[in-house]
Amino acid sequence: MDTLNLPPATDFTDNKLFLDTDQRIPGLSKEAAQEHSSQLGTIQPPGAEVDLFPEGGCGWLVVLGCTMYCAVTIGWRQAWGVIQDYFQQNVFPDASDTLMSTMGSVTSMPFLALGGLVFVLSCLTAAFSTQIWQLFITLGVLQGLAIAITFPLIVALPAQWFLKYRAFTAGLVVAGGSLGGALSTVILRAMLTPLGYMKTFAILSGVDAVVLLVAFFLMKERRTVRARQRIIWIDSAFLKDPVFWSLGLCLLFSGFGYLSPLYFLPSFTRTMVPGISNLRSALPLTLLNIAAAFGRATVGFAADRLGPVNALFISIFVSGLAQLVLWTVITNYAGIIAFAIIYGVFCGCFLSLSPVVGAQLYGAECLAGLSGLIMLFSLPGNAAGAPIGGAILELSGNNWRAVAIYSGSMQVVGACCVLYGKLRWSMQHPVAHSELQLDSQGKADYSRLTDPRSGYALPQATYRSRQTAWLRFRPHQNQGMN
Repeated sequence: MDTLNLPPATDFTDNKLFLDTDQRIPGLSKEAAQEHSSQLGTIQPPGAEVDLFPEGGCGWLVVLGCTMYCAVTIGWRQAWGVIQDYFQQNVFPDASDTLMSTMGSVTSMPFLALGGLVFVLSCLTAAFSTQIWQLFITLGVLQGLAIAITFPLIVALPAQWFLKYRAFTAGLVVAGGSLGGALSTVILRAMLTPLGYMKTFAILSGVDAVVLLVAFFLMKERRTVRARQRIIWIDSAFLKDPVFWSLGLCLLFSGFGYLSPLYFLPSFTRTMVPGISNLRSALPLTLLNIAAAFGRATVGFAADRLGPVNALFISIFVSGLAQLVLWTVITNYAGIIAFAIIYGVFCGCFLSLSPVVGAQLYGAECLAGLSGLIMLFSLPGNAAGAPIGGAILELSGNNWRAVAIYSGSMQVVGACCVLYGKLRWSMQHPVAHSELQLDSQGKADYSRLTDPRSGYALPQATYRSRQTAWLRFRPHQNQGMN
C-alpha cells in the first residue's frame, strides 16, 4: 500500500491546511500538488461552522419520516403483484400479463408535498375508475409520477444528517418500502375480495393521506456549509467519468431484472400450486417484502463497513443468481417460499445503496442533482422490465423458466458493470482510505480521510483528482474537538 507521510510541519495553523509540496502525492506531479495545496481551502477550527454531520438527534426523526413516506409510496408498488392478480382473476380476466405489469411499471420540500398529494389523488381517483384505461392513468401514470418525483429525495435526505451511518440510514428508509409492501399485500388481499377494489382504494387513500402528512412534517432539510454556498445540480464531469457510467449501467440492467418476481410471484404461485387460496398465494410476496426490509437495513449497515460499492455488487449479483439458480427449478410451495425469502434479502438493495455510492464518489453537495441523474438510469428497467417479462411469458407459452432466465441475467450483467467500475477505480486510485482518528484528548493523529468531501471542508479540486494524502491536524490550544 502506498503511503505518504507528511512532515510535522503540516499543521492545523491559522485555520489553513498546508501541504509540503516536496512530498509527492501518489499520482500527482509536484506542480499539481502545489496547485491543490493552494486550493485546499479552510479546515475549520473547533467552534466554527464546519461540515460536521449530526449523526443522530433530529436526523432520526428525518429517517422516520422518510421511512413512513417510503412505506406508503414504494410499499404500494411492492404489493402490485396482489393487485394485478386480483384484477386478472376478478375484474379484467381478458387482460394480458404484459398490459397489467405495464400499468404497475409506470414510474420513477415542495416536491415531496406535491408528490404526496398526487399519490393520494391517484389512489382516490382509482376508486372511481371502471375501465382499464382509467386505472392505467390513475395507478399507472399519476402514481408513477408521484413516486418518480419523491423517491430520489427521500432516499438522499438522510445523507444530509449522517456520514458514518449514511448507508445504514438509507437502507432503513428503503426498508420502509418493503415493510409497507408486506403490510399492503396482507391488507389488500383481506380487503379486496369482500369490499371490492373501489371501497378498498377509497379507504386506503384516506389512511395514506394521514401517514404522508405526518411523514412530511417529520422530514427536514439540512444543507451542509458548502451546499449552502453552492449546489452542484449536474456536473459535466460526471458524464466524462467511466466510473459514473459503470454505476449508471449497473442500475439500468438491474432495473430490468428487479421487478419480475415482485409482479409475477402470486401468479407463479397459482400456476405451480393449483387451487391454492388467495391468502396463501399472497404469502410468498409478503415474506419477500419482509425479507427485503431486513436485507435493505442489513446491507446498509454492512456497507458502512465493507464499502457501499462492495455491498452493491454483492446484493445485485446474489439476487440475480437466486433467479437463475432457484426460480428456474422450483416446482412446489416450499421452494417458492424459500426463493421469496432469499431473493427478498438481496433484491432492491441497489435502490438504497446507489445514492450512498454517489455521495462517496462525488460528495454530499452533489446529491441534489446526482440522485435524480442516477435514478434516471433505472427508469427504463422500472418501466419496461416487468412488461418484457410478461411478454416473454406469453410468447413462450407460460414458460416461467424463460422469465427467470431473462430477469436473472439482467441483474448479473448489472453486477458485472459495477464490478468493472470498482476494478477501474482500484487501478487508478491504489491509495487506501481510513477514517480520521482522535485520541482521548481530542488531538488528531496521522490518518486518511474516508470521505473528505463530506466530513471536512476539502474542496472540489481535491476530490476531482480523487487522491487523498496523510494529513495531520493540530487543534488550537484550549479548544477541544468533538
